Amino acid sequence: MKVRITSLIAFAAITVLMSASCATKKYARNQISERITPLENRTGELEETSRRNTQDIARLSTDITDVKGKADRAQSQADNALSKADQANTRVNGAEQSVNDLRTNLDNYTLQNTASVRFNFDSYQLTPDARASLDQLAGQIKDRDNFFLEIQGYADWVGSDAYNNELTQKRADAVRRYLGEQHSIPLYRMHILGFGKIRPVADNKTPEGRAENRRVEIRLLTRNVGGTPAAQTKPTTER
Repeated sequence: MKVRITSLIAFAAITVLMSASCATKKYARNQISERITPLENRTGELEETSRRNTQDIARLSTDITDVKGKADRAQSQADNALSKADQANTRVNGAEQSVNDLRTNLDNYTLQNTASVRFNFDSYQLTPDARASLDQLAGQIKDRDNFFLEIQGYADWVGSDAYNNELTQKRADAVRRYLGEQHSIPLYRMHILGFGKIRPVADNKTPEGRAENRRVEIRLLTRNVGGTPAAQTKPTTER
């Protein structure tokens, strides 16, 4: 009997110890779980934050690249605009110098001769008589470096102003083309302008007057060399 009681006591003690051990393990697991779970959650949050930061950095890098590209293009456009402005300024300065030179030289030119050639109605084709007059005028140009020609086209009063302005410009250009082709006169030495039906030299109410008004006037001006005025010759007119 005594042995049985002793055995029961021993079994009970073992059971108590085992129960205590299980409780301790469970407690330990719970404690560990309570500590690990927040750490795992925090780790997940940090990973998500890192992922978002990486995406933000990538977008920011792309934006910076785009901004740099736009800045480079803007700089290139600004450089081009500055270059064009410099070129325009150079042309303006050159034009101003040319005008100043022209103003300085104009006083050194003297009218040497004039010629007037006529045209048929509504035509800018040179007649044989007109070509003969132009040949005579070109033959008077002795110094090929010190002259220029003023070529002015006119019309009668038939037709609109716009039409006559264009027609007289074509008549003046026909004279310039002939002198350039047949007498090798440089184009830059010939200045043309069509005046339309202004400045009539005869009465537009008569056929004879209108025929005289359909004309191109050419003025030969030569530069005075050494300050000596050029001798003026008698005007050449179409026969």
